[in-house]
Amino acid sequence: MERLFHPRSLLIVGVSANPRNLARNIVYNLLEFGYDGRVVLMGKEEGNLLGHRIHTEFSEIPANLDLAVILTPAVTVPGIMRGCIARGIRRMVIETGGFSEFSAAGAALEAELLGLAREHEVKFVGPNGISIINRHTGLCLPFMRLRPRDILPGGLSILAQSGGMALTYMGLGRSENVGVAKVVSMGNKTSLDEIDYLDYLRDDAETTVIGLYLESIRNGRGLLDAALRTGKPVLLHKSNTSAASQQIARSHTAALANDDQVVDAACRQFGIHRVRTFRQFINQVKSFNLPPMRGDRLVVISRSGGHAVVAADAASDYGFELVPFSDDFIDFIRGRFRAQVINPTNPLDLGDLFDIDFYVTILAEVLKRSDVDGVLFNHVFQEEVEGESSQRLAETLHRLSREYDKPVALCVFSGERAVARLKANLDFPLFTEPAEGIEALAVSRDSGRRQPAAVPVADVVPAAARLDLPPIREIVAGAAARGSADLFLDEALAVFRAAGMPVTPAVILPPGREMVTAAVDLPSFPLAVKAVAAELSHKSDAGAVALDIDSPEKLAATVADFAARFGSLPGYRGLLVQPMVFGAVELIVGGRRDAAFGPVVVLGMGGIYAEVFQDVAIRLSPLDDAGIDEMIASLRGAPIIAGTRGRPGIDRQALHGVIHAVTGLLAAAPEIRQLDLNPVTFTAAGATVVDGRIFLSA
Repeated sequence: MERLFHPRSLLIVGVSANPRNLARNIVYNLLEFGYDGRVVLMGKEEGNLLGHRIHTEFSEIPANLDLAVILTPAVTVPGIMRGCIARGIRRMVIETGGFSEFSAAGAALEAELLGLAREHEVKFVGPNGISIINRHTGLCLPFMRLRPRDILPGGLSILAQSGGMALTYMGLGRSENVGVAKVVSMGNKTSLDEIDYLDYLRDDAETTVIGLYLESIRNGRGLLDAALRTGKPVLLHKSNTSAASQQIARSHTAALANDDQVVDAACRQFGIHRVRTFRQFINQVKSFNLPPMRGDRLVVISRSGGHAVVAADAASDYGFELVPFSDDFIDFIRGRFRAQVINPTNPLDLGDLFDIDFYVTILAEVLKRSDVDGVLFNHVFQEEVEGESSQRLAETLHRLSREYDKPVALCVFSGERAVARLKANLDFPLFTEPAEGIEALAVSRDSGRRQPAAVPVADVVPAAARLDLPPIREIVAGAAARGSADLFLDEALAVFRAAGMPVTPAVILPPGREMVTAAVDLPSFPLAVKAVAAELSHKSDAGAVALDIDSPEKLAATVADFAARFGSLPGYRGLLVQPMVFGAVELIVGGRRDAAFGPVVVLGMGGIYAEVFQDVAIRLSPLDDAGIDEMIASLRGAPIIAGTRGRPGIDRQALHGVIHAVTGLLAAAPEIRQLDLNPVTFTAAGATVVDGRIFLSA
């Protein structure tokens, strides 16, 4: 990686003297940004560019150059890679497009590049990207002209799957006084991906914050591991989220835990900051340009009462405590008010105080206090009379923030040109809305509270799980033998029972013999009857569930009705009869294998409205007991689980046991793609699995 980001010699392939040639822009960028290493040019025709000879043969190229940058038609790139390898070059940046993102022929070329790279221990960036930048060394390799004044040096490193997004982030950074350290346009991520770059940036002294833009995640757990290893704030802007929402869910778990929700859950679980907009991205980056917010105790200072109220609302939304002022401090401030019509409180309205220099005194007194963790400062100004003093104020607030090692989020309000002019004269970021400043302080606070945790290994069976594997494998093998993609209800319940779950007893009444067997070996009344068939995914919606059957006559009528309505369905297996189960709380517990992150577990308020209320928690599996408790606490229905209004809470150990069993099944039986337990009924004395489904891998 050092040769990628700190090369002392470069070969640029694809250069010509033609003014329309794109590769020549790379040479101009290197000159503009002050790269002082050796530059060698190569193209189809001899010539000269900026004092550099354009070579046409690899035999003319010096051996063992650090890095080659390739911008030629896709069909030529494998041959050029071979030429580079012959000259001892083992690190390359391939900016060319037209590979797997374009066509099958392009995919074949990309596969050829990867084969060559593996054979000769080559690593390359791309293809199909705008290349890399190291702002602190002058390395600037994109094929469009860039200007140093538009890309400030700083601590943000950007790893983007899209070159356009990388440019957008750099532009936003410039407009908000946020500088960059490294930029990588990863393109197709054929040889190197975000995990490789994160591992490099972990030890990069110039990188303080890492921003990721990803359209695809191949190895979610590897990404989480790498992000945690950096020990630095990592922001993820993940797009391309709509495909999962267009799928037709066959189960509650699929509906409640689609791909993007799993990404969200993984980020929350392991401390990656998920962002969804450009503004949110840059505002969260700005939060890490401030000293850390170490607690909830906040002071809001504002030149406008209305802005103060807006800030107070935002502070409440993010769980901040507005620290009350002492009487001595209130008297100290009130003595400087002109009209004595404002009562100094927190938020502190300075609308009656026009001495901007005295604002500094107030802020210093606030920052001295041990019971203050940070400040939001709203500054409204008129440029004509307060432009220069506002700049002095901003610079002094920034200095005091550093001096006291406490964040001061400065929000400025004036005309658009006035704010832009103020920003241009400063070298640190400002905020333009109270909510943005409050969010930045909350991000800083929450980042400091996160405790590093190892990403769980996907195929580890929790010690608390008690699995009887032989019957589980027998049932799964039987379904596979008949070509079924999922288990029948009675089979699913048998698997749950073998996994150590408390499953309600059940009797299956086979096709054609329902009436004969309905009178023997049945549980006591009242009963529930369910039709079992391959096409009955949501039985309640299909009218295939009858509850509260309290007599033999009702049972006989239900059996006859169900047999007539469902007996001709493909894969009809019969009727399942269970005793009615009455519990205080119904929950749904599920799990599935995510393509990027592997096994995940789902917990939510259950029953037929599970998908309506969407009160669900998702975590990567497996979980320890502390992780399960945190998962429970994140539900809006957590007070119901704990017990409320005189009602007892549920048996939490029973819930732990069910979740451990789900995670154990996912780890021990890779054939299981997805499973639902819905509902699981809970009382203070235990749990009962009433219904569920198991889907198998294709």
